[in-house]
Amino acid sequence: MIWVFDSSPLIYLNMVGLDWIFEQLEGKKLIPSEVYKEVVTEGKVRGDADAIISEELVKKGVIKVITVESDFKELLKSLKDELHEGELEVLAMAKDEGGVAVLDESIAREVGRIFKIEVHGTMFLIFLMVRMGKLGKMEAKAKMDLMINKGFRLGHEQYLEFLNLLDCVETKSG
Repeated sequence: MIWVFDSSPLIYLNMVGLDWIFEQLEGKKLIPSEVYKEVVTEGKVRGDADAIISEELVKKGVIKVITVESDFKELLKSLKDELHEGELEVLAMAKDEGGVAVLDESIAREVGRIFKIEVHGTMFLIFLMVRMGKLGKMEAKAKMDLMINKGFRLGHEQYLEFLNLLDCVETKSG
């Protein structure tokens, strides 16, 4: 499995102490150089603690930074008014590598689906850890609440759906 992350999963999971999730995922974990710039380089200038955590994940080799140069990225550039450069690179890298794009912006996810790219968001990673028995349901809810308090955008209906799905998740241990 190849995971390609946009900035929001890195920022918010790291912000609430769930950076260990990246180490738990099986397979290669990649971020485009533009996402590294957004999260680490610019984040450190702003003084964001999550930027240092992301940088450590890269230094430890948990996440690898890749420069994206592809024909598919060039094709996606026509969407630059709708998508950020990092999202374009995540989608291009996921398409080129046959990986999963992990991003939270609904427009980017829709574009991914149109181009037959498997897309998931930050919540999927939390559900996956609950299902694997690595994260308890109550802790998952508490972490999601903390993410929302720190600026993670989730509408009321999406939050209720999150709670409902969380309640239905079958864990590995039971």
